[in-house]
Amino acid sequence: MLSTRVLLIEDDPVFQGLVRRFLEQRSYHVVCADDGEQGLKLAKRDEIDVVLCDLNLPGISGLEVLEALLHSFSQLPIIVISASERMSDIREAVRLGAWDYMVKPIEQLETIDIAIQNCLNRSTLEHNWEMERWELDDHIDVLFDSDEMVQQLAADLTPHEPLQLGSFEVSHQVAEDDHDSYWVDYHRLPDNQAIVVIASAQALTGQSLLSLLVLKTIFNPIVRSASSNHPRMLQEPHKILERLNVELCHSKMKSAFDMVLLWLDGDSGTMHWGHAGDSLRMSLDSKPDLALGIWAHANYQAHQGKVQSGDQLSIGDDTSFVRILNRKAVSAA
Repeated sequence: MLSTRVLLIEDDPVFQGLVRRFLEQRSYHVVCADDGEQGLKLAKRDEIDVVLCDLNLPGISGLEVLEALLHSFSQLPIIVISASERMSDIREAVRLGAWDYMVKPIEQLETIDIAIQNCLNRSTLEHNWEMERWELDDHIDVLFDSDEMVQQLAADLTPHEPLQLGSFEVSHQVAEDDHDSYWVDYHRLPDNQAIVVIASAQALTGQSLLSLLVLKTIFNPIVRSASSNHPRMLQEPHKILERLNVELCHSKMKSAFDMVLLWLDGDSGTMHWGHAGDSLRMSLDSKPDLALGIWAHANYQAHQGKVQSGDQLSIGDDTSFVRILNRKAVSAA
């Protein structure tokens, strides 16, 4: 079995030596660079699995190295290790695409090993998700020809019962004529939180149901990956919409989708949501962005609100909708 190849870009010879010996004792293959230019050359020469990079480097900075690496290797996991605790440096490193950020001095070198393994696990999950997407693309044409298979999956488009989340109840209503036109879902999360989904497809006649099944199949791995690796991302549904939109634009599914994706805190009533397409209305003020699946570079805005005691929020139209009700004041009365 090939060992994991780690590129360590570090100008401090003492720290570089410590980390290199530590990782080699754990069977990593380690190549070292004393500055950013050498690190970029090694990354292009060797097949690197993970990069450990200091920010304060001679010559070009660590942030410039990070940007150049991700420009050439967009999926390469990069862990920043730096003595800088400035939030501006951390924010910039994460914005550029760093997978993790560790602050020196590092008292336990085992934390580096853990960070590397987390990156490798995340990379594997995303690779499997990519394979699932391509496998799905290969079977879309077959699914369109199989009415029986589509009907077997149709029951999964709506929940079977409401979601109880503290004083909140999340429920839905889909009109009889709309059963093939809407996907509704609730995802219970830790800490009394939940993700709520409602979506409709702008598909050809007779293809809305299958289009929504495909949307769900692409969406679920994104949520699983975020839950495992970046749980705070679930509080930013507009970012999930951006990622979902890119996947839809690169798939064989040519439908466009209107969708509201909402994160709910069952303790406080705080909600964050993203809103794509204008066919789904919200009882709270929410200006929709472009429908999903039209333009891969579309951006989606962050919205925030709160369901007060006794209030309710509706998403959808007059006959098919999701309702979020805060029963706290109603029960007290």
